[in-house]
Amino acid sequence: MYCCPNCFSDNFLKRHIEAESSKEGKCSFCKATNAKLIKPEKLFDRFSPLFDLYYEDDKGVLINNLLQNDWEIFAFSSKAKQKKLLKAINSDLSINKNYKPILEQEQQKIEQWEVFREELKHRNRFFPENAPEKNHLEPFGSYIGIKISKNKQKFYRCRINLEEKPYELFELGKPPEKKVKNGRANPVGIPYLYLASTIKTAISEIRGHKGEKVTVAEFKIIEDLELADLRNPKNTISPFELNDDNDLELIYKNLSFLTLLGKELSKPIIPREANLEYLSSQYLCEMLKHIGFHGIIYKSSVDAGDNYVIFDDTKLKPVKIYHYQIIDVITKSDKLR
Repeated sequence: MYCCPNCFSDNFLKRHIEAESSKEGKCSFCKATNAKLIKPEKLFDRFSPLFDLYYEDDKGVLINNLLQNDWEIFAFSSKAKQKKLLKAINSDLSINKNYKPILEQEQQKIEQWEVFREELKHRNRFFPENAPEKNHLEPFGSYIGIKISKNKQKFYRCRINLEEKPYELFELGKPPEKKVKNGRANPVGIPYLYLASTIKTAISEIRGHKGEKVTVAEFKIIEDLELADLRNPKNTISPFELNDDNDLELIYKNLSFLTLLGKELSKPIIPREANLEYLSSQYLCEMLKHIGFHGIIYKSSVDAGDNYVIFDDTKLKPVKIYHYQIIDVITKSDKLR
């Protein structure tokens, strides 16, 4: 039997399989064709430290469910295929027995953040007693950090045309300090450059109306960027490239906390509540900037793409202009009762 990179969601594991593969063909598990193949047992050394995080316990859950819930390892949802692949990786693994994690996931930081959010909104704005400290995030800097080299990626910013005449290229940078309003990442008066991964995402983020005309600028990187990637820490941080057991334990204990921070940046916010709801995400961005990141990446709440906040816009340059008109706005809703 052979597995392939398409069996897994973990990017490090995908690259590892492609590098180690010496055979191409049809995968025995996900059935992908013309795929780079590897015998599952060759992945044992990568999986072994991960298996050591769990122990057999009748009151637990199946090991494939634990691994998928904790790390989102598998690209397919079939429980049977997950168990079959794990058994092929480790023939001694009891895939039909229940397991529990050896370590407890850290709840204190999560609870403190929830208390801090409410305190920041309604009790203490500038001297909150429950504010998280810089050292809460610093240990994870090397794991959530991502480097984007100059000229390696394009970004987009959109503005609604207030007049018939579209904006010029130089008008698509970050706004002047005196005109900056509250944003998801920035407080009043502190301008950051908000960008998107695609033109569609950039247009979606401005929440325009049908018939409005917009100007979109394309940006390129002129200096390398070090960004905090909080789109989905379970995918961003690979347990397979953590060579030290202490690092693996540290990440496991705090993965829920990091996931919470990612959701803090991407959750939908009702405009009339934005001034209060943005306070905690603004604080988080200030912490990440203080640690040394040039900006952050987070999932868009209105489109499938990604959003970027760049603290120092001198590291990018607008190079091209596009003109669009919004022809439709789709609204979806769920009945509450």
